[in-house]
Amino acid sequence: MCISFPAKVVSVQEFIVFVDYGNNVIEPVISNVDDLKPGDYVVVSYGMIMEKITEEEYNEMVRYSQELAQVLNHE
Repeated sequence: MCISFPAKVVSVQEFIVFVDYGNNVIEPVISNVDDLKPGDYVVVSYGMIMEKITEEEYNEMVRYSQELAQVLNHE
């Protein structure tokens, strides 16, 4: 099992991509996904982009993460 996080691409420099996980903290990750550009949405796991996703999928993953955090905070 691995942990994956949705992120938005901020800039691309060859195999290094800078992403925002929604907290306005920009972090570098490794990419093996072709044709990424600023504004694209991706799934990141252990510092590597696993796949490109749609904005709808990104929003769904963010909502799920927020719901999970609420459940965990109430226990």
